[in-house]
Amino acid sequence: MNKADQMIQEIGERPTAVRSAVLGVLLNAGSALTHPEVLEKLKSLGEFDRVTVYRVLDWLVIHGLAHKVAGTGRACRFQATHPDTTHRHAHFQCIECGKICCLTEIEPELANLPKHFTVESIELNIKGVCDDCGRPISR
Repeated sequence: MNKADQMIQEIGERPTAVRSAVLGVLLNAGSALTHPEVLEKLKSLGEFDRVTVYRVLDWLVIHGLAHKVAGTGRACRFQATHPDTTHRHAHFQCIECGKICCLTEIEPELANLPKHFTVESIELNIKGVCDDCGRPISR
């Protein structure tokens, strides 16, 4: 059984072909992917309907197997996550290539949150230049 199927079964859901394929693409990606990027990577696995893929991406987010990251131009990107983890870390977006990656070692703290509030997730987006693009940031 592949990792995607296993993760879907662990949450008590059925690993359909499209769910497994989309989650597999996210698991193998080095960074967060847009819907069109997921579709492009799926081409080698067969023909997948773009609307179905978008619904599966939303399904993965709802079930805690992926999370959305706000990208440039309001384009959401998706990245695989494990359902036992909380989405409370920073993301880095390269201003040159657009790549977005998780920075799990950076966890924002909420020192003054009102006592009756409950945090579900935190989004912290950092923009700069990634190692691959390697251009020093001018100040």
